[in-house]
Amino acid sequence: MRQRARFAAQSALDSSPMGEPAQIPSQVEEPPTHDPHAIARSYRYHRARRTARIERRRARRWARLRFWLVLGCLLLAVAVIGVLILQQIQNIFGI
Repeated sequence: MRQRARFAAQSALDSSPMGEPAQIPSQVEEPPTHDPHAIARSYRYHRARRTARIERRRARRWARLRFWLVLGCLLLAVAVIGVLILQQIQNIFGI
């Protein structure tokens, strides 16, 4: 009985199914190559992001304006239809 408990405790603490530590890469003997176009490419990338952000802001502003314009037109149309209906009711019933 004591051997079973000892075996169970030992197997629970056994780390054989665990992975091994990652290999440390050896030092590269030659330095990384310099990309002469990296700075210009970075400028173009960030300029494109800035331009896209400005365009999104402009599009959002126009969309907001269009929304309020359409809403105003709809409210005006509802008011005109309401007035016309009221005039017809007055004409029919002689109020």
